[in-house]
Amino acid sequence: MIVALPDQRPARVRLEWGLTGARHLLGPDGSASLVVVVDVRSFSTAVTVACEQGVVVHPYPHRDPAGAEALAGSLGAALALPRGDGRLSLSPASLAHLRGGRLVLPSPNGATIAHGLASTGATVVAGCLRNASAVARAAADHLAADPCHDVVLVPAGERWPDGSLRPCLEDLLGAGAIAAALGELSSEANAAAALWRATPDPSAAVGASTSGRELTAAGWSDDVTIAVAVDATGTVARLTDDGTGPSLASARH
Repeated sequence: MIVALPDQRPARVRLEWGLTGARHLLGPDGSASLVVVVDVRSFSTAVTVACEQGVVVHPYPHRDPAGAEALAGSLGAALALPRGDGRLSLSPASLAHLRGGRLVLPSPNGATIAHGLASTGATVVAGCLRNASAVARAAADHLAADPCHDVVLVPAGERWPDGSLRPCLEDLLGAGAIAAALGELSSEANAAAALWRATPDPSAAVGASTSGRELTAAGWSDDVTIAVAVDATGTVARLTDDGTGPSLASARH
């Protein structure tokens, strides 16, 4: 028998890993919730960089490359490919030169989560270290607007070679940076906030983490530099659907 787990209520700011965790905390109706998808190493950081350039980003599940290609073709959008020299990809550095237009951005973690939450009724935003304070302000405004509103922080995590979830330092720090500016935290959200406050140099910590070292060793140190630029932007990308499928577009906060 499967026993339902507690959903961290009555805390108004809650935290759980991945798409399954987010759906559990939202329950059958997410309309009162602001969900923050935190994927620091790649997706959320890449989204902020693209949206700063006026790009509309369509998150897409990584497991369906044919579907992503078809969507890009139907929209006349650019398609992010695996990291490689000169390619548009999940590499934030590869997106910095874009100016407007649309981008289909597949990823196994953040994009898959954002796409999977599109039908829940929740307001979904992309959060990372680069926009942590701006996202926290948006979250505080959401909480203040109605006592029934809540905030769900979703560190995306990475993947082990067997496909299972690998909780990662950078996403927990990103979620903690947002939680630290809010109140009414669940134990899980409070622990992330405590980690953030106890980390004297978050940029160095992420750079020295498994994810940071992996990117640097692969020749993508510029992506690490972009990802650890705390509060570099006030852009908060919100998930909407203008009839072309779920998409993230820029809003200043």
